[in-house]
Amino acid sequence: MKTRQYFKKHIVIRLMTLVGIAAALTSASLNELHPLKSGTALSFQASAKNNGLINELEIITDDPVFSAEGLHNEELLTNIFSGNFVDIPFDRDEQIFVILFNSYVTTYARNCAASLPLNKVELTRQECETERVTTNGYGMEVGRDCISWVTVGTGLYATPEMYNAKAVLEGLQAGDAFRNMFSMLKQKDPIGNAMSTVNNFQAAKADMNSLFKINGCKSPGIMRFQENLRLFALNKQPIRLGGNIARPSNTDLSVKNQNFKKLVEDLVYEHSKKWVMNRYQRGSGYDVTIVSRDDKDRPSEIRAKYLFQGFGGKRAGSVRLTFNAGLPECLYFYDFPRTCRTADRRIVAQYVDGSYHK
Repeated sequence: MKTRQYFKKHIVIRLMTLVGIAAALTSASLNELHPLKSGTALSFQASAKNNGLINELEIITDDPVFSAEGLHNEELLTNIFSGNFVDIPFDRDEQIFVILFNSYVTTYARNCAASLPLNKVELTRQECETERVTTNGYGMEVGRDCISWVTVGTGLYATPEMYNAKAVLEGLQAGDAFRNMFSMLKQKDPIGNAMSTVNNFQAAKADMNSLFKINGCKSPGIMRFQENLRLFALNKQPIRLGGNIARPSNTDLSVKNQNFKKLVEDLVYEHSKKWVMNRYQRGSGYDVTIVSRDDKDRPSEIRAKYLFQGFGGKRAGSVRLTFNAGLPECLYFYDFPRTCRTADRRIVAQYVDGSYHK
């Protein structure tokens, strides 16, 4: 699938035959790459006179050039670059995205160190400092576990912005460690699922290596991809083609025009599909209250209660829904009050389009 470029000006992108150029890019080292510059797209038309090389050149301006053609996750990487977050098939707190994000950061650190800023931050990892050894009555070792850890540098670096986003994702993963483990064990084929994780890691690593070979380390296209990757990790709105932050198409998101009971109901129900043990009772939301509003009379926080089926039978739970610039952003459930659960992007898009108008 070809990466599609969208520009503010009228564009005609002609068929591109890049055999010679692709070969040159493949053989070049990362430091020797000369990626297409920002605001420029090259359009080629082959002819018999030049044996399929450049026959016609058109210069198009505005959007950066980016390609993920032929990679394992071509469509996914293209959606991130173009700011099409709605069609990304997972949330930021899911393991597959954490793998993708970490692969980008570490691959960039290894292959593009010269492109990092002076205020770069060293990546770290946890190493066991003290182990506790358990022995049986015969003095034979039967178990070993770590009782204290130490943070050590890896010799790899990242931009402060990407480092901070990585820390946010790690915090989400730490808060969900039990849920992730239980969910994996509950599956019919936990070993197969573990192998799938390994395969995802290998595919992500291969994709990132190829991505920098195709686009370079500091090209505008890579920088746009990196920024949208960071925005997705932070649960923020993307930069879409045209260079603009995604804005609500429906400007009237004020309190008086929205059915927030239905909005909260749909968001909680959608997220409940990921719950490990409890089962949400559809349509049980009640006591939906707007706790605070912003200066444009849009909600900044809503609280609600709901019913669910747990180990002890039917119980009541509660949730806080927070907003950012008028858009639903995070769900904070009563049992994990500090963990942001990403509001479903499709429901948010429907909210922006007016689906929850009274």
